Amino acid sequence: MPDKKSAGFNSRMGLMMTLIGGSVGTGNIWRFPRMAALNGGGAFVIALIIASFIVALPILNAEMLLGRATRHSGAGAFRDFLGDKYTWMGTFMVSVCMLITAYYMAILGWVFRYIGMSLTGSYLGKDLALVFDRTVNGNLLTYLWFVIPVLVLAVVLYKGIGSIEKVNMFMIPALFLICAILAIRAVTLPGSLEGVKYFFNIDWNYLVIPTTWLNALSQCSWSIGPGFCLTLAYAVYTQPKSDLSLNTSLQVFGNQSFAMLAGLMVLPAVFAMASSPAEAYAACASGNQGLTFITLTGMFQDMPGGRVLSVLFFTGLAFAAFTSAIGMCNVGQTFLMDFGWSRKKAVAGTVLFVLVVGTPSALSLRIFNNQDWVWGVALLLSTIFLGFAMNRYGLEKVRITFLNQPENEWKMGRWWSVCAGWIAPIMTAIMIIWWMAQSIAWFPDDWWDPTNLDGLATVVLQTVLLLALLSVTNRKIARSIKRKYFNGKDFPEIPEEYR
Repeated sequence: MPDKKSAGFNSRMGLMMTLIGGSVGTGNIWRFPRMAALNGGGAFVIALIIASFIVALPILNAEMLLGRATRHSGAGAFRDFLGDKYTWMGTFMVSVCMLITAYYMAILGWVFRYIGMSLTGSYLGKDLALVFDRTVNGNLLTYLWFVIPVLVLAVVLYKGIGSIEKVNMFMIPALFLICAILAIRAVTLPGSLEGVKYFFNIDWNYLVIPTTWLNALSQCSWSIGPGFCLTLAYAVYTQPKSDLSLNTSLQVFGNQSFAMLAGLMVLPAVFAMASSPAEAYAACASGNQGLTFITLTGMFQDMPGGRVLSVLFFTGLAFAAFTSAIGMCNVGQTFLMDFGWSRKKAVAGTVLFVLVVGTPSALSLRIFNNQDWVWGVALLLSTIFLGFAMNRYGLEKVRITFLNQPENEWKMGRWWSVCAGWIAPIMTAIMIIWWMAQSIAWFPDDWWDPTNLDGLATVVLQTVLLLALLSVTNRKIARSIKRKYFNGKDFPEIPEEYR
């Protein structure tokens, strides 16, 4: 029998690095800076902080208590917490997370290629848009770098939660150091002060514009990851007496700290190297991929010491993507272990799924963008499901019984019940409607055509097909999940099979 030390996370610091590693991903480094630039700088930061407090934190608390109270991943958690007929909600969360993981791993293939090109200087003097296009479309070397990280992930997962903890204990501090070095270099570039001012200047007019808040909520959802099931799956391995609310609060704070550091790392450099503020603004409007792989690589070419900085930047991006991918793959692994699979078989099943489903995205940017669009929107439904679960069980009952246990250092007030049960799901529903309306405006003539991979119909069709499949298989999944640990009173010890 494993000793007590091997049961779950070995330390709070290890847990915190792992939770932050799960949240900190490419969205912090390539999406947050451009969203801040396009939505009023400091005004966007204020909106993001508020969204984090009223949406991300309450939902992450819900995820953490579900995983710890039931000692199951998404499907088993909803089954035990609400009843068999609601198992599909948890299965949906797991499915969307794994579908996102499959295409997300393609980013690692791109990033490793750019690390190599930065080392050799092979993109210097080239048409950077063409370089990116050739890298992400049908490139077998890029595909190889998609496969290799997946296999490394398999080794980390197979060795258990202690291995995941060790990887994050190294990568997250290393990522912080890399980002700090790049931020210091960025703010010392001639002309960088304009970018710093733009980042921190608060244009109060933006706070009365609905899109500022909707973009802040989007950033919150796709960066911190409420509803991702990632925190829920990690919670299975947390000690029953570990302070739930404090852990998730530090997770949110850590994620947003990295986002702010990324803002200082990117925006001052963009403004310093651009010929005018208008050109810098246009660079930020060029999209996540355009800013990262075209605009920034172009700036590294012209920047003193740019080759070294380019290697550091893409290495940091790889660390951020890898730590998130570990958490997402842990969702699939824990889900399969809930059915009685051994860790070895669960890891093999998870890795096989990622390789098979992720291959089209690794070979085609168009398919990647489609999957990112579809499952990024579908992910938002998970927040609504979690809000429903808290309401169904009883918001105050959840708060008093699970969140405010006597040994907890941080207590949740009644505000948590209002936010988790009502504000978070309602705001998320509004955001879904907003994204749907936007997509119709983008393609007014053929938004209804599912063959348009960027339109609304493809999102609706793929999501409905997944929901239909889960509806048909709900009873079988509920009955196939082994064991029940939930007692409605406290948090059980970590089960033997997860140690």
